[in-house]
Amino acid sequence: MSEITCRFGQRRELSGIVSMPLGEARVGLVLVNAGFVAKAGPFRLYVEIARHVAESGIVTLRFDLGGLGHSVRHAGNRPLGERTRSEISAAVDELCRRYPRLEHVIVGGLCSGAEDAFRYAERDARITGVVMIDPFAYRTAGWYWRHLLHRVKRRVLRATGLYVPLVHASPVCDYKYMERAEASRILAAMIDRGAKTHFIYTGGHRDTFNHVGQLPRMFAPLPFQGHVTMDLLPEMDHTQLLAEDRQLVVIAITEWLAARSIGRANRALDKSV
Repeated sequence: MSEITCRFGQRRELSGIVSMPLGEARVGLVLVNAGFVAKAGPFRLYVEIARHVAESGIVTLRFDLGGLGHSVRHAGNRPLGERTRSEISAAVDELCRRYPRLEHVIVGGLCSGAEDAFRYAERDARITGVVMIDPFAYRTAGWYWRHLLHRVKRRVLRATGLYVPLVHASPVCDYKYMERAEASRILAAMIDRGAKTHFIYTGGHRDTFNHVGQLPRMFAPLPFQGHVTMDLLPEMDHTQLLAEDRQLVVIAITEWLAARSIGRANRALDKSV
């Protein structure tokens, strides 16, 4: 594995780092900034993802959106969403220019980066997959009774002195997630063209997501089989402060991407329940 820096965009205003495998890559991944965190990702999560998947033969471009990290934001009156899509497109163009024989191009990220990648994927037919860490989630009827049981269990443990809170938990994210109607439309469009979508939810999303079976119920009756998969990692916080937590996220993403690189079908959602 090796890495190089690059500048791209119409005015070479965007800055990125390409993590390259030793051999020829057939799968490429573009990672989009999480909030205002630069291209290294929260606690260097994106660095760890990029380097680990490169060891598995997958090339990754992590970059800074305009005005973040080492990327320049040029003056203009374009809406933020339009500018973000344009910059992600420039990153995809750069990756495809460097690796013209890619068979799969994946975009993804954490939190707002996940949603920016998801919105972009709807508009670019080159994108064959999206991987999202803690994106949008919507409470279902099952969420409420599971949440109630969780609270009862927690109170019992506190009363007996056995409750141990996650002292490393990160602050609650105040990002406004996309509405269900928009998420449903994009997911339906991805499924319709045969693109794959992988969700990763952590314990930091417990207030809105608490079971693998919740995902298909959030978007019923969309046909998930063969198109939509997920990992639920309930024992970690939203930004994966601990190294062992980040490693679990990295492994989950690497395994999902590996299925793209060797042509195997991805793990079905019903097998992960």
